[in-house]
Amino acid sequence: MLRTASVGVTASLTLIALASAGLANANPTNETAGKPTTTVAVPPLPAAAVSWGPCEEGVDPEFECATLAVPLDYANPAGQSIGIALIRLPADPSRREGAVLLNPGGPGGSGFDFAADAGALLDAELSLDGRFDLIGFDPRGVDRSGGLRCQTDAEIDASVYVDDTPDSPDEAAQLDALDRAFGIACVAQYGDALRHYSTDNTARDMDMIRSALGDEQISYLGISYGTFLGAVYATLFPQRVRAMVLDSASERTGETSFEGMMTQLVGFEGAFANWASWCEEGIECEFTDVDVDARWDRLYAALDARPAKSDRGQPVNQVVLVTATIAAMYNDSRWPALGAAFADAENGDGTALLALADSYNGRNDDGTYDSIGQANPIISCASGLQQPDPRDPASLLSQLQAAAPHFSRGIGVSDLRDTCIDFLAQNPLPTVPVYSGTAPMVVVGGLNDPATPFRWAQEMTAMLGASATLLTFTGEGHGQVLTSTCVTEIEGTVITDLQLPAPGTVCDPDPDVPRPAFWDQIPVPPGVGPLVDDPTIDLVLGLPATDMYADVWYLTGDVTAVEAAYVAAFEAIEFDVLPSDTEALPGATVIPMFASDGTQILVVLFPAETLATNDDFSDAADLAPDGQGFAVVLAFGPE
Repeated sequence: MLRTASVGVTASLTLIALASAGLANANPTNETAGKPTTTVAVPPLPAAAVSWGPCEEGVDPEFECATLAVPLDYANPAGQSIGIALIRLPADPSRREGAVLLNPGGPGGSGFDFAADAGALLDAELSLDGRFDLIGFDPRGVDRSGGLRCQTDAEIDASVYVDDTPDSPDEAAQLDALDRAFGIACVAQYGDALRHYSTDNTARDMDMIRSALGDEQISYLGISYGTFLGAVYATLFPQRVRAMVLDSASERTGETSFEGMMTQLVGFEGAFANWASWCEEGIECEFTDVDVDARWDRLYAALDARPAKSDRGQPVNQVVLVTATIAAMYNDSRWPALGAAFADAENGDGTALLALADSYNGRNDDGTYDSIGQANPIISCASGLQQPDPRDPASLLSQLQAAAPHFSRGIGVSDLRDTCIDFLAQNPLPTVPVYSGTAPMVVVGGLNDPATPFRWAQEMTAMLGASATLLTFTGEGHGQVLTSTCVTEIEGTVITDLQLPAPGTVCDPDPDVPRPAFWDQIPVPPGVGPLVDDPTIDLVLGLPATDMYADVWYLTGDVTAVEAAYVAAFEAIEFDVLPSDTEALPGATVIPMFASDGTQILVVLFPAETLATNDDFSDAADLAPDGQGFAVVLAFGPE
């Protein structure tokens, strides 16, 4: 089963947040459905008040952090406990109305990182205005909350991209042994405790967080798998829900593992077809061709026969190709980067392709892995989301290959077996969402969402009853908060005003910000140039075309001199230049200003040393020649 992966939020969103924060805003001018669940009847437990304090190094000091102890087994609350890592962007005490809990998906995504990276932007874009604590947490078994790690990073490196098209019986046996090694290692490390890492227990942890905050009710924003977690919380604690936003709904309780796999792979096939059609237009795609599909097939065969090389020595084979393709289908902002990576791989350089695949698998630049890859199957199995299919596996495989010819490659009959039995004594049944309360719930479904198809949103809305309303998004991608202005505004209204959209409401994608009429007047002072001719630069610097119009030049001169030259040049064409800021974006110089028509503009100077030392911009560093940085000029769209 593919992950219903968490939304991708990076620190480069700071470029969008700069305007929101005010730097440029002060213009002086089926089978299990209906069956009984395995839910244990456990009374709610009181929790001690949370003791908030400073966060770890690298987290913005406006955030506070804490750890909350919860029972590993709620049927035995006096037994072993787990520390749940919490982070909050605190509300204004004089205006506080409650808390909003966040979960970005997975299973296994870090809510701590999501809040740390996007909390301030969420507060602004959802129009929360400091009225709610925004609280992220790592669910049990994830990263800082006792992250499940059955295998070492080295063992994962050795197996994650192993050739899945064995050419001999010995290679097939080795592949099968690697497939089973994970379960063996998990049982050796955690034993029977693995069954406690379920969605039901994470929902109970959420209620412990609510209790520790001293709130009678909580609001919630969940994305992808986080929607199922929210629905389970509402099922177990219906009177504790104030409002819920369930973005890119994941509802798999009525499907077997095979049916869920089929649903998702067909979704990715559709997204791939849309990408290929876009790429054939050739405007921004470096992999263009009259038949992009056939060119992808040729690259697949070439990498299977002879893997490309990467800058870290990892061979880049067809498994990396498929994983990278899946990773890029989650958001169409990655489409140009995917085409560029394919073109590089054709020339023997698989570095960019590997970086996309690594981002999906949670591999960090230092060679460590986030826990999502290991936590994901354990949480899915413990939650009953991997129900075995009793039908003939060979027949099922044929159906899968016919329906999803690109993404079923490398899947064999053995991959359709019940892998949960590798580490669980029995498969539990999932908690089927049902809601008996009256709190408003908006369920967002995307018509072109590959990871959580629209049908799941329809089903979840029906399960949650009269309090739930379906919101339809017509664009590409997975997870629309902070991506679609229409969706984000509606989600904010549900939380702040407890008001649902009208039934049948549809949101279309944001249009790209048009090229400003004055753009040809933009100066290029000494120490700047030439323009960066690489379609991936907008992605790695976080410059979405729906939020801003931007051009990027190489920065070849001294930052101080270039800053002075920009200020003088813009003042000469009568732009209203405000004081520069060197703190809003650490390591960069930001020059805010306004054009004569009132358009907000930022000039952002990234020196070479910032690219080399700031992990948030490590991907950008790979695109700059040695000793050079970037000069970005961007104009924000109208409010």
